[in-house]
Amino acid sequence: MDKKYEIWIICAAILLLCFVGNASAKTWYVDDDGGANFTRIQDAITAAREGDTIVVRDGTYTENINVNKSLTIQSENGSDLTIVQAASSGHHVFEVTVDYVNISGFTVEGATDHWTAGIYLYSAGYSNISNNNCSNNYEGISLYESNHNIISNNNCSLNYYNSICLWFSNNNSISNNSCSTSHSGIFLGYSNNNSILNNNFSNNDDGIELSRSNNNKLTGNTMLEGGIGIRGDSLSHYMHEIDESNTVNGKPVCYWKDVNGGRIPDGAGQVILVNCKNVVVENQNLNKVSVGIEVAFSSYITIKNNNCSNNDDAIELWYSNNNSITSNNCSNNWYGICLRYSNDNIIKNNDCSSNNYFSIDLGYSNNNIIKNNNCSNNWYVFYNRVGIYISNSNNNSISNNNCSNNYAGLALYESNNNKIHLNNFINNTDNVHSSDSTNIWSSTEEITYTYNGGTYTNYLGNYWDDYQERYPDAEGIDGCGIWDTPYSIDSDNDSFSLMEPWENYFLTENIFDTGAPAKPYPSISGTHNGTITPNQTITVSKLYTYPCEGTGGHTEYAKIYNDSLSVETLPWEGYKGDWHNISFNQSFTLVKNKTYNYTIATGSYPQIHHTPELPTANGWINCTKFTDANGKSYYDWIPAIRLEAG
Repeated sequence: MDKKYEIWIICAAILLLCFVGNASAKTWYVDDDGGANFTRIQDAITAAREGDTIVVRDGTYTENINVNKSLTIQSENGSDLTIVQAASSGHHVFEVTVDYVNISGFTVEGATDHWTAGIYLYSAGYSNISNNNCSNNYEGISLYESNHNIISNNNCSLNYYNSICLWFSNNNSISNNSCSTSHSGIFLGYSNNNSILNNNFSNNDDGIELSRSNNNKLTGNTMLEGGIGIRGDSLSHYMHEIDESNTVNGKPVCYWKDVNGGRIPDGAGQVILVNCKNVVVENQNLNKVSVGIEVAFSSYITIKNNNCSNNDDAIELWYSNNNSITSNNCSNNWYGICLRYSNDNIIKNNDCSSNNYFSIDLGYSNNNIIKNNNCSNNWYVFYNRVGIYISNSNNNSISNNNCSNNYAGLALYESNNNKIHLNNFINNTDNVHSSDSTNIWSSTEEITYTYNGGTYTNYLGNYWDDYQERYPDAEGIDGCGIWDTPYSIDSDNDSFSLMEPWENYFLTENIFDTGAPAKPYPSISGTHNGTITPNQTITVSKLYTYPCEGTGGHTEYAKIYNDSLSVETLPWEGYKGDWHNISFNQSFTLVKNKTYNYTIATGSYPQIHHTPELPTANGWINCTKFTDANGKSYYDWIPAIRLEAG
């Protein structure tokens, strides 16, 4: 009984202390006209005790306020009528350095110097910042080493850098805020397990930027002309919860992680792939977004026929290898195609022209193939724009590209052993710039080509439109289209410079021909699907199929199509006449550098190229899927065919 009595006394004492504490909490009033306890908010904070409330009446208060007590500070009639202007632009308007602070109902502005904020929380937790207008500052709301806070229903617009910024801050809830016309709507650096819900973003470079942060949850955020940017140097930095309730320009964000196989659904607003394999991103319109397609720690991704224009960055690869980036339109971006720490990728047949800062940019990326891309017309008076930029990247192959009308056609920095040949450098302010780099400026093997009606076999370099201006006494070698004087490139030379653009050395017949495989062997019949991208415009009326010797290998049906073309073959007439050929129902044109889909159903034993992609003298052909007569599917069977006029 005595023990129970003692426990009761202790509980009663605790309740009494709580009652006294609550009863003693006080409300203080601030009025800039002097009709209250104080005319300055800081004076009220100095006088208040922990747990008090400060109510600020309508007016304009010019102060930098230090909140070092757990208080509720609120306006009487809302942010439109209660303005706090920084007395010094070099300090935060509100700086909170303790837990359990509530600030609501203010317009907070004027903290415009570097890294100052309208409301700044430093090592402060369990606070509530809501219903404020934090505009015209360097940053609207900023948290540093501050956890378990609620940031909600604030308007953060027209801030120079970030609307809402978190550094080293975890387990915060950021919801229902409006963030517009800043560099980033919400920026997280080294900040984990935060919830970002139902915010509205417009006219920011990034809607939400996640830098070296883990396990944040994004749901229901609406972004206009922005998007989500993720940065980091480990896989964990890219692992978040981001569902399709997040939208960019009214279309869903497709964030896939740990996915093997599949195709991004049509109509995406932004595509982010993390730790994925064998995913296809095709025929998407990803415009006016921070990053159209971002791929991190992923391999064997196919990115083709997408329109990624008017973005900060069109296509980015981070720590991703063995991917294919083909036939995309990447114009009017800061970066057209950007690779970082990414190796063994193929970048070909892309249009990266028109006002990119860098058309194609490789940093710390090796053994990539950059082929047949248009990297031209990248010029803007305020920037030194570059067709192809290679930094700290080695052993890449750069060929058959057009680098014209740029400030710099090709720039290399601390990059070695890259093989650079059969490119055109035309009408650039500086055709090439090479710093601390040693590279190979011609083919490493002799190539057979045609020039002025003759056939030659030589090593081939690049075409430089300023060659004759630099070397007026140079002459051609034996009529073969190669200059006799090396073209100097800092410490390197192009010893086989071309006298004309490289295309003139490879004039071919009006056909698309895969040729026969080096080692043909009988292959089961089935249905082939893939794409063809010719490097010249050709006219087509029939298809020839290479049969395995002694077999009846043939095509029974074929269809060539894209958004503007759909042509099918006439019925196969069996083993009579010229049965290796099958005619289309009409003659049609395949346009240079345009990509076309094909479906080809074969019979008996046709020859097969067993590779996912095949370069030919007439362009590229690849396999997206082959299904054999037994229903098994493969992804590296290309039919041996020839398309030609009748």
